Amino acid sequence: MTLTALIFCKIEHKAMKNVIEKLREIPQITKVLSLTGDYDILAELNVDSTDNLYDVFETKIDPIEGMISTNTHMVMKSWEK
Repeated sequence: MTLTALIFCKIEHKAMKNVIEKLREIPQITKVLSLTGDYDILAELNVDSTDNLYDVFETKIDPIEGMISTNTHMVMKSWEK
């Protein structure tokens, strides 16, 4: 079963390009979107377990220089048009 997480990120503006490049290198991240409003970036991530989600954050997302904070939401169900 695949779990999808939406990660809202606040980024140091001078680090925006670097953060986007680093997020795009992570295989579990399928989309990176630039936003207006309270958050700078939205990343969509797909994993097979919460343990895998933890590992991706610990080893790949949290160490990214320029990342101020993240707010992660798990998708319970989705509908496509």
